[in-house]
Amino acid sequence: MARTERFWNQDFQKYMETIASHPNYKGLPIVCKRDGNLSWIASAKSKIGIARKKWAEDRAKSLGFIVQAGVYAQVMLEIHPTKQHVCQICGSCMSIYYHYPNKNFLRSVQKEFGLVFDDCDHISDVWDQILESGITETKLKLFFANKFSIMNVDAKTKGEIIKLCEDACRNGSKNHLGPGAMSNFPDRFDGFHTYNRCCRAEQDKGRSKENLKSYTKDRRAYENWSDGNLHAANMFMGSRFFDGVSADHIGPISLGFVHDPRYLQPMPKGENSTKRDRLTTQDISLICEIENKTDVYPMSWYSTELWEFIKSNYKQYPKIVDTKFRDMLKQNVANFMFVLKEIVDIAGELGEIFLYEEFILSKVGDFEHAYTFEIDGSFSMTPRHRTERSANELERFKRIALTAIDEYAEKTNRHINANLSSVEKEILRSLSDNIIGGTQRNICRDKLNDLMVHIQNRLINEISSLYM
Repeated sequence: MARTERFWNQDFQKYMETIASHPNYKGLPIVCKRDGNLSWIASAKSKIGIARKKWAEDRAKSLGFIVQAGVYAQVMLEIHPTKQHVCQICGSCMSIYYHYPNKNFLRSVQKEFGLVFDDCDHISDVWDQILESGITETKLKLFFANKFSIMNVDAKTKGEIIKLCEDACRNGSKNHLGPGAMSNFPDRFDGFHTYNRCCRAEQDKGRSKENLKSYTKDRRAYENWSDGNLHAANMFMGSRFFDGVSADHIGPISLGFVHDPRYLQPMPKGENSTKRDRLTTQDISLICEIENKTDVYPMSWYSTELWEFIKSNYKQYPKIVDTKFRDMLKQNVANFMFVLKEIVDIAGELGEIFLYEEFILSKVGDFEHAYTFEIDGSFSMTPRHRTERSANELERFKRIALTAIDEYAEKTNRHINANLSSVEKEILRSLSDNIIGGTQRNICRDKLNDLMVHIQNRLINEISSLYM
Protein backbone atom coordinates (compact mmCIF):
# COMPACT_ATOMS: atom_id res chain seq x y z
CA MET A 1 0.00 0.00 0.00
CA ALA A 2 1.39 3.37 -0.94
CA ARG A 3 2.25 5.70 1.91
CA THR A 4 -0.20 8.60 2.21
CA GLU A 5 1.46 12.02 2.45
CA ARG A 6 0.13 14.34 5.10
CA PHE A 7 -1.45 17.59 4.03
CA TRP A 8 0.77 20.66 4.53
CA ASN A 9 -1.34 23.68 5.38
CA GLN A 10 -0.42 26.87 3.49
CA ASP A 11 0.06 28.78 6.75
CA PHE A 12 2.42 26.06 7.98
CA GLN A 13 4.45 26.32 4.78
CA LYS A 14 4.82 30.06 5.41
CA TYR A 15 5.80 29.29 8.99
CA MET A 16 8.54 26.91 7.80
CA GLU A 17 9.97 29.52 5.45
CA THR A 18 9.93 32.18 8.18
CA ILE A 19 11.65 29.96 10.72
CA ALA A 20 14.24 28.57 8.30
CA SER A 21 15.28 32.09 7.26
CA HIS A 22 15.35 33.53 10.78
CA PRO A 23 18.83 34.42 12.12
CA ASN A 24 18.20 32.40 15.30
CA TYR A 25 18.55 29.23 13.20
CA LYS A 26 21.59 30.27 11.17
CA GLY A 27 23.72 27.20 10.47
CA LEU A 28 21.08 24.64 11.53
CA PRO A 29 21.21 22.06 8.71
CA ILE A 30 18.27 21.84 6.31
CA VAL A 31 18.10 20.98 2.61
CA CYS A 32 15.66 21.70 -0.19
CA LYS A 33 13.90 18.83 -1.94
CA ARG A 34 13.73 18.53 -5.71
CA ASP A 35 10.36 20.27 -5.75
CA GLY A 36 11.91 23.25 -3.98
CA ASN A 37 10.20 22.61 -0.64
CA LEU A 38 12.20 22.49 2.58
CA SER A 39 13.14 19.06 3.93
CA TRP A 40 11.80 19.93 7.38
CA ILE A 41 11.93 16.39 8.76
CA ALA A 42 15.13 14.38 9.28
CA SER A 43 15.81 11.18 11.20
CA ALA A 44 17.87 11.61 14.34
CA LYS A 45 20.26 8.95 13.07
CA SER A 46 20.72 10.50 9.62
CA LYS A 47 23.64 12.76 8.73
CA ILE A 48 21.33 15.77 8.89
CA GLY A 49 19.94 14.67 12.27
CA ILE A 50 23.41 14.15 13.74
CA ALA A 51 24.55 17.52 12.40
CA ARG A 52 21.49 19.19 13.89
CA LYS A 53 22.28 17.74 17.32
CA LYS A 54 25.87 19.00 17.08
CA TRP A 55 24.54 22.46 16.16
CA ALA A 56 22.15 22.45 19.12
CA GLU A 57 24.89 21.39 21.53
CA ASP A 58 27.15 24.20 20.32
CA ARG A 59 24.26 26.64 20.63
CA ALA A 60 23.55 25.38 24.15
CA LYS A 61 27.10 26.20 25.20
CA SER A 62 26.84 29.69 23.72
CA LEU A 63 23.63 30.22 25.69
CA GLY A 64 25.22 29.02 28.90
CA PHE A 65 23.20 25.80 29.10
CA ILE A 66 24.70 22.55 30.38
CA VAL A 67 24.75 19.88 27.66
CA GLN A 68 22.74 17.14 29.32
CA ALA A 69 19.41 15.37 29.01
CA GLY A 70 16.73 17.82 27.90
CA VAL A 71 19.10 20.43 26.50
CA TYR A 72 17.74 20.15 22.92
CA ALA A 73 14.24 21.08 24.05
CA GLN A 74 15.68 23.83 26.22
CA VAL A 75 17.63 25.35 23.31
CA MET A 76 14.80 25.16 20.78
CA LEU A 77 12.35 26.76 23.22
CA GLU A 78 14.83 29.53 24.03
CA ILE A 79 15.63 30.48 20.43
CA HIS A 80 12.11 30.27 19.01
CA PRO A 81 11.40 33.85 17.88
CA THR A 82 7.64 33.97 18.52
CA LYS A 83 6.99 31.08 20.93
CA GLN A 84 3.96 30.37 18.71
CA HIS A 85 3.78 27.27 16.51
CA VAL A 86 1.61 26.87 13.41
CA CYS A 87 -0.16 23.53 12.96
CA GLN A 88 0.76 21.61 9.81
CA ILE A 89 -2.79 20.24 9.51
CA CYS A 90 -5.18 23.10 10.24
CA GLY A 91 -2.91 26.14 10.30
CA SER A 92 -3.91 27.23 13.80
CA CYS A 93 -1.33 28.94 16.00
CA MET A 94 -0.61 27.72 19.55
CA SER A 95 1.89 28.49 22.28
CA ILE A 96 4.89 26.18 22.66
CA TYR A 97 4.75 26.77 26.41
CA TYR A 98 2.71 24.57 28.78
CA HIS A 99 -0.37 26.78 28.49
CA TYR A 100 -3.21 24.32 27.78
CA PRO A 101 -5.25 22.45 30.42
CA ASN A 102 -5.57 18.69 30.49
CA LYS A 103 -8.85 16.84 30.99
CA ASN A 104 -8.42 16.29 34.73
CA PHE A 105 -7.76 19.98 35.33
CA LEU A 106 -10.78 20.90 33.22
CA ARG A 107 -12.94 18.58 35.29
CA SER A 108 -11.71 20.34 38.42
CA VAL A 109 -12.58 23.71 36.88
CA GLN A 110 -16.06 22.48 35.98
CA LYS A 111 -16.63 21.04 39.45
CA GLU A 112 -15.40 24.20 41.19
CA PHE A 113 -16.90 26.90 38.96
CA GLY A 114 -19.53 25.15 36.81
CA LEU A 115 -17.79 26.22 33.60
CA VAL A 116 -16.80 24.02 30.65
CA PHE A 117 -13.62 24.59 28.64
CA ASP A 118 -11.66 22.71 25.98
CA ASP A 119 -8.12 21.35 26.25
CA CYS A 120 -7.09 23.75 23.48
CA ASP A 121 -8.24 26.82 25.42
CA HIS A 122 -5.28 28.90 26.58
CA ILE A 123 -5.01 28.99 30.37
CA SER A 124 -5.01 32.80 30.25
CA ASP A 125 -8.40 32.74 28.49
CA VAL A 126 -9.69 30.22 31.01
CA TRP A 127 -8.65 32.59 33.80
CA ASP A 128 -10.37 35.58 32.17
CA GLN A 129 -13.63 33.77 31.46
CA ILE A 130 -13.86 32.48 35.03
CA LEU A 131 -13.54 36.04 36.29
CA GLU A 132 -16.12 37.26 33.77
CA SER A 133 -18.58 34.67 35.12
CA GLY A 134 -18.64 36.53 38.44
CA ILE A 135 -16.07 34.52 40.40
CA THR A 136 -13.89 36.74 42.61
CA GLU A 137 -10.18 37.02 41.87
CA THR A 138 -9.43 35.93 45.45
CA LYS A 139 -11.32 32.66 44.99
CA LEU A 140 -9.72 32.06 41.58
CA LYS A 141 -6.21 32.66 42.92
CA LEU A 142 -6.87 30.26 45.80
CA PHE A 143 -7.99 27.60 43.32
CA PHE A 144 -4.76 27.95 41.32
CA ALA A 145 -2.70 28.06 44.51
CA ASN A 146 -4.15 24.73 45.65
CA LYS A 147 -3.87 23.03 42.26
CA PHE A 148 -0.30 24.16 41.55
CA SER A 149 1.06 24.47 45.13
CA ILE A 150 1.82 28.19 44.82
CA MET A 151 2.75 30.16 47.93
CA ASN A 152 1.82 33.80 48.72
CA VAL A 153 -0.63 33.87 45.82
CA ASP A 154 -2.48 37.00 46.98
CA ALA A 155 0.48 39.28 46.16
CA LYS A 156 1.02 37.80 42.69
CA THR A 157 -0.41 38.98 39.39
CA LYS A 158 -2.23 36.79 36.90
CA GLY A 159 0.87 36.68 34.69
CA GLU A 160 3.15 35.71 37.58
CA ILE A 161 0.78 32.92 38.64
CA ILE A 162 0.47 31.50 35.12
CA LYS A 163 4.26 31.54 34.75
CA LEU A 164 4.63 29.56 37.99
CA CYS A 165 1.98 27.10 36.77
CA GLU A 166 3.78 26.70 33.44
CA ASP A 167 7.14 26.19 35.15
CA ALA A 168 5.69 23.52 37.45
CA CYS A 169 4.22 21.58 34.52
CA ARG A 170 7.31 21.95 32.36
CA ASN A 171 9.61 20.58 35.05
CA GLY A 172 7.25 17.71 35.85
CA SER A 173 6.22 18.60 39.41
CA LYS A 174 2.64 19.16 38.17
CA ASN A 175 0.81 17.81 35.12
CA HIS A 176 -2.27 20.02 34.79
CA LEU A 177 -1.06 21.85 31.66
CA GLY A 178 0.52 20.78 28.37
CA PRO A 179 2.21 22.55 25.44
CA GLY A 180 0.58 23.54 22.18
CA ALA A 181 3.24 21.58 20.30
CA MET A 182 5.41 18.77 21.67
CA SER A 183 9.22 18.83 21.50
CA ASN A 184 10.69 16.76 18.65
CA PHE A 185 14.31 17.68 17.94
CA PRO A 186 16.28 16.91 15.79
CA ASP A 187 13.54 15.18 13.78
CA ARG A 188 11.85 18.54 13.12
CA PHE A 189 13.91 21.58 12.13
CA ASP A 190 12.34 23.93 14.70
CA GLY A 191 12.36 21.25 17.40
CA PHE A 192 8.58 20.74 17.60
CA HIS A 193 6.08 18.27 16.15
CA THR A 194 4.51 19.58 12.97
CA TYR A 195 0.94 19.15 14.24
CA ASN A 196 -0.35 21.06 17.24
CA ARG A 197 -2.41 19.95 20.21
CA CYS A 198 -5.56 20.77 18.22
CA CYS A 199 -4.89 17.99 15.67
CA ARG A 200 -2.77 15.65 17.78
CA ALA A 201 -5.44 13.02 18.44
CA GLU A 202 -6.32 12.86 14.74
CA GLN A 203 -2.75 12.67 13.43
CA ASP A 204 -1.06 10.62 16.16
CA LYS A 205 -3.19 7.49 16.24
CA GLY A 206 -1.44 6.38 19.39
CA ARG A 207 -2.83 9.51 21.08
CA SER A 208 -6.45 9.29 19.95
CA LYS A 209 -8.99 9.80 22.71
CA GLU A 210 -10.03 6.15 22.53
CA ASN A 211 -6.47 4.90 22.80
CA LEU A 212 -5.51 7.42 25.48
CA LYS A 213 -8.34 6.15 27.62
CA SER A 214 -7.04 2.60 27.31
CA TYR A 215 -3.49 3.72 28.07
CA THR A 216 -4.22 5.26 31.44
CA LYS A 217 -3.53 2.01 33.25
CA ASP A 218 -0.53 0.69 31.35
CA ARG A 219 1.38 3.60 29.88
CA ARG A 220 3.63 4.42 32.86
CA ALA A 221 4.64 0.77 33.23
CA TYR A 222 5.56 0.61 29.54
CA GLU A 223 7.46 3.90 29.78
CA ASN A 224 9.48 2.67 32.77
CA TRP A 225 10.25 -0.73 31.19
CA SER A 226 8.72 -2.30 34.30
CA ASP A 227 8.76 -5.99 35.12
CA GLY A 228 5.72 -7.84 36.45
CA ASN A 229 2.61 -9.24 34.80
CA LEU A 230 1.65 -6.02 33.04
CA HIS A 231 -1.53 -7.23 31.42
CA ALA A 232 -2.85 -8.75 34.64
CA ALA A 233 -2.06 -5.52 36.50
CA ASN A 234 -3.93 -3.49 33.88
CA MET A 235 -6.99 -5.74 34.14
CA PHE A 236 -6.90 -5.66 37.96
CA MET A 237 -6.78 -1.84 37.97
CA GLY A 238 -9.96 -1.83 35.89
CA SER A 239 -11.76 -4.35 38.08
CA ARG A 240 -14.59 -3.79 40.58
CA PHE A 241 -12.08 -3.77 43.45
CA PHE A 242 -11.06 -0.22 42.46
CA ASP A 243 -14.49 1.28 41.88
CA GLY A 244 -14.44 4.80 43.31
CA VAL A 245 -10.80 4.62 44.43
CA SER A 246 -7.33 4.72 42.89
CA ALA A 247 -5.04 1.77 42.30
CA ASP A 248 -1.85 2.46 44.26
CA HIS A 249 1.48 0.84 43.46
CA ILE A 250 2.79 -0.01 46.92
CA GLY A 251 6.26 0.26 45.43
CA PRO A 252 6.21 3.13 42.88
CA ILE A 253 7.05 1.98 39.36
CA SER A 254 8.89 5.27 38.84
CA LEU A 255 11.40 3.97 41.40
CA GLY A 256 11.86 0.66 39.58
CA PHE A 257 9.20 -1.48 41.26
CA VAL A 258 7.10 -3.89 39.20
CA HIS A 259 3.67 -3.35 37.66
CA ASP A 260 1.91 -6.44 39.00
CA PRO A 261 -1.53 -7.05 40.57
CA ARG A 262 0.00 -8.53 43.71
CA TYR A 263 1.62 -5.16 44.48
CA LEU A 264 -1.44 -2.98 43.93
CA GLN A 265 -3.77 -1.75 46.67
CA PRO A 266 -6.91 0.44 46.72
CA MET A 267 -6.35 3.98 48.01
CA PRO A 268 -8.52 7.11 48.08
CA LYS A 269 -7.73 9.26 45.06
CA GLY A 270 -6.60 12.23 47.12
CA GLU A 271 -4.20 10.13 49.20
CA ASN A 272 -2.76 8.47 46.09
CA SER A 273 -2.16 11.85 44.47
CA THR A 274 -0.41 13.07 47.61
CA LYS A 275 1.73 9.94 47.92
CA ARG A 276 3.28 10.29 44.43
CA ASP A 277 6.63 8.42 44.56
CA ARG A 278 7.08 8.47 48.33
CA LEU A 279 8.52 5.36 49.97
CA THR A 280 7.93 4.55 53.64
CA THR A 281 9.13 1.84 55.99
CA GLN A 282 5.53 0.62 56.15
CA ASP A 283 5.49 0.27 52.35
CA ILE A 284 8.71 -1.73 52.40
CA SER A 285 7.44 -4.00 55.17
CA LEU A 286 4.24 -4.67 53.20
CA ILE A 287 6.21 -5.33 50.00
CA CYS A 288 8.44 -7.79 51.87
CA GLU A 289 5.37 -9.51 53.27
CA ILE A 290 3.83 -9.88 49.80
CA GLU A 291 7.13 -11.09 48.34
CA ASN A 292 7.43 -13.79 51.01
CA LYS A 293 3.80 -14.83 50.58
CA THR A 294 3.63 -14.93 46.78
CA ASP A 295 7.27 -15.49 45.76
CA VAL A 296 6.70 -12.71 43.16
CA TYR A 297 9.73 -10.44 43.02
CA PRO A 298 8.72 -6.80 43.62
CA MET A 299 11.52 -5.00 41.78
CA SER A 300 12.35 -4.75 38.06
CA TRP A 301 15.55 -6.52 37.04
CA TYR A 302 17.66 -3.40 36.67
CA SER A 303 17.20 -2.43 40.36
CA THR A 304 17.42 -5.79 42.15
CA GLU A 305 20.74 -5.07 43.89
CA LEU A 306 19.27 -1.91 45.38
CA TRP A 307 16.18 -3.75 46.59
CA GLU A 308 18.22 -6.40 48.37
CA PHE A 309 20.28 -3.64 49.98
CA ILE A 310 17.18 -1.73 51.09
CA LYS A 311 15.53 -4.86 52.51
CA SER A 312 18.59 -5.49 54.64
CA ASN A 313 18.90 -1.95 55.95
CA TYR A 314 15.54 -0.12 56.05
CA LYS A 315 14.70 -1.09 59.63
CA GLN A 316 18.10 0.03 60.90
CA TYR A 317 18.02 3.34 58.98
CA PRO A 318 14.33 4.37 58.79
CA LYS A 319 15.06 8.10 58.61
CA ILE A 320 16.69 7.87 55.17
CA VAL A 321 14.15 5.55 53.54
CA ASP A 322 12.10 8.33 51.92
CA THR A 323 15.13 10.49 51.20
CA LYS A 324 18.41 8.78 50.44
CA PHE A 325 17.04 5.32 49.62
CA ARG A 326 14.37 6.81 47.38
CA ASP A 327 16.90 9.10 45.69
CA MET A 328 19.15 6.11 45.11
CA LEU A 329 16.33 4.27 43.35
CA LYS A 330 15.45 7.35 41.25
CA GLN A 331 19.09 7.81 40.28
CA ASN A 332 19.27 4.21 39.15
CA VAL A 333 16.15 4.59 36.98
CA ALA A 334 17.66 7.73 35.40
CA ASN A 335 20.88 5.82 34.74
CA PHE A 336 18.96 2.89 33.25
CA MET A 337 17.00 5.13 30.88
CA PHE A 338 20.27 6.78 29.84
CA VAL A 339 21.73 3.33 29.10
CA LEU A 340 18.73 2.47 26.91
CA LYS A 341 19.03 5.81 25.11
CA GLU A 342 22.73 5.26 24.37
CA ILE A 343 22.08 1.76 23.04
CA VAL A 344 19.45 3.10 20.63
CA ASP A 345 21.53 6.13 19.63
CA ILE A 346 24.73 4.16 19.01
CA ALA A 347 23.38 0.86 17.70
CA GLY A 348 20.35 2.35 15.92
CA GLU A 349 17.77 -0.13 14.69
CA LEU A 350 19.88 -3.05 15.89
CA GLY A 351 19.74 -1.56 19.38
CA GLU A 352 15.97 -1.23 19.20
CA ILE A 353 15.64 -4.84 18.04
CA PHE A 354 17.86 -6.04 20.89
CA LEU A 355 15.83 -4.20 23.51
CA TYR A 356 12.52 -5.32 22.00
CA GLU A 357 13.48 -8.99 21.85
CA GLU A 358 14.97 -9.05 25.33
CA PHE A 359 12.54 -6.98 27.36
CA ILE A 360 9.26 -6.64 25.48
CA LEU A 361 8.77 -9.80 23.43
CA SER A 362 9.49 -11.87 26.53
CA LYS A 363 6.25 -10.55 28.08
CA VAL A 364 4.01 -11.71 25.25
CA GLY A 365 2.79 -14.72 27.23
CA ASP A 366 1.10 -12.50 29.83
CA PHE A 367 -1.09 -10.99 27.11
CA GLU A 368 -2.37 -14.41 26.03
CA HIS A 369 -4.56 -14.86 29.11
CA ALA A 370 -7.63 -13.38 30.76
CA TYR A 371 -7.56 -13.09 34.55
CA THR A 372 -10.04 -13.48 37.40
CA PHE A 373 -8.92 -11.71 40.59
CA GLU A 374 -9.22 -11.89 44.34
CA ILE A 375 -9.03 -8.74 46.45
CA ASP A 376 -5.31 -9.26 47.20
CA GLY A 377 -4.42 -9.32 43.50
CA SER A 378 -4.03 -13.08 43.25
CA PHE A 379 -5.69 -14.52 40.17
CA SER A 380 -6.66 -17.49 38.07
CA MET A 381 -6.05 -17.56 34.31
CA THR A 382 -7.97 -18.68 31.26
CA PRO A 383 -6.97 -18.55 27.58
CA ARG A 384 -7.78 -15.14 26.14
CA HIS A 385 -10.06 -14.51 23.20
CA ARG A 386 -7.92 -12.55 20.75
CA THR A 387 -9.40 -9.53 19.01
CA GLU A 388 -7.92 -7.04 16.56
CA ARG A 389 -7.45 -4.59 19.39
CA SER A 390 -5.75 -7.07 21.70
CA ALA A 391 -3.51 -8.28 18.89
CA ASN A 392 -2.04 -4.77 18.65
CA GLU A 393 -1.20 -4.52 22.34
CA LEU A 394 2.35 -5.81 22.06
CA GLU A 395 3.07 -3.41 19.20
CA ARG A 396 1.64 -0.57 21.28
CA PHE A 397 3.83 -1.66 24.20
CA LYS A 398 6.87 -1.53 21.91
CA ARG A 399 6.03 1.88 20.52
CA ILE A 400 5.36 3.46 23.91
CA ALA A 401 8.46 1.96 25.49
CA LEU A 402 10.83 3.00 22.70
CA THR A 403 9.30 6.47 22.45
CA ALA A 404 9.68 6.89 26.21
CA ILE A 405 13.45 6.57 25.89
CA ASP A 406 13.62 9.76 23.83
CA GLU A 407 10.95 11.53 25.87
CA TYR A 408 12.78 10.76 29.12
CA ALA A 409 16.01 12.17 27.72
CA GLU A 410 14.27 15.30 26.40
CA LYS A 411 12.37 16.05 29.62
CA THR A 412 13.78 19.32 30.92
CA ASN A 413 14.65 20.32 34.49
CA ARG A 414 14.76 16.86 35.99
CA HIS A 415 15.88 16.88 39.61
CA ILE A 416 17.99 13.79 38.97
CA ASN A 417 19.99 13.33 35.78
CA ALA A 418 21.92 10.27 34.61
CA ASN A 419 25.35 9.89 36.19
CA LEU A 420 27.59 7.10 34.88
CA SER A 421 31.25 6.67 35.72
CA SER A 422 33.92 6.57 33.01
CA VAL A 423 34.22 2.80 33.47
CA GLU A 424 30.46 2.35 33.09
CA LYS A 425 30.40 4.52 29.96
CA GLU A 426 33.14 2.38 28.45
CA ILE A 427 31.20 -0.81 29.21
CA LEU A 428 28.12 0.76 27.62
CA ARG A 429 30.05 1.70 24.50
CA SER A 430 31.47 -1.81 24.25
CA LEU A 431 27.99 -3.30 24.66
CA SER A 432 26.62 -1.11 21.86
CA ASP A 433 29.52 -2.14 19.62
CA ASN A 434 28.75 -5.79 20.41
CA ILE A 435 25.12 -5.28 19.36
CA ILE A 436 26.24 -3.65 16.11
CA GLY A 437 28.76 -6.44 15.50
CA GLY A 438 26.18 -9.21 15.88
CA THR A 439 27.46 -10.67 19.15
CA GLN A 440 25.13 -13.36 20.49
CA ARG A 441 22.15 -11.81 22.22
CA ASN A 442 22.62 -13.70 25.49
CA ILE A 443 26.17 -12.34 25.75
CA CYS A 444 24.91 -8.80 25.18
CA ARG A 445 22.17 -9.35 27.75
CA ASP A 446 24.72 -10.55 30.30
CA LYS A 447 26.92 -7.53 29.64
CA LEU A 448 23.93 -5.20 30.10
CA ASN A 449 23.03 -6.94 33.35
CA ASP A 450 26.63 -6.67 34.56
CA LEU A 451 26.60 -2.96 33.72
CA MET A 452 23.46 -2.35 35.77
CA VAL A 453 24.88 -4.37 38.67
CA HIS A 454 28.04 -2.24 38.52
CA ILE A 455 25.97 0.96 38.56
CA GLN A 456 23.84 -0.23 41.48
CA ASN A 457 26.83 -1.33 43.56
CA ARG A 458 28.46 2.06 43.03
CA LEU A 459 25.29 3.78 44.25
CA ILE A 460 25.17 1.47 47.27
CA ASN A 461 28.81 2.20 48.12
CA GLU A 462 28.22 5.94 47.81
CA ILE A 463 25.22 5.97 50.14
CA SER A 464 26.88 3.58 52.60
CA SER A 465 29.99 5.74 52.93
CA LEU A 466 27.97 8.90 53.54
CA TYR A 467 25.01 7.85 55.67
CA MET A 468 25.60 4.42 57.22
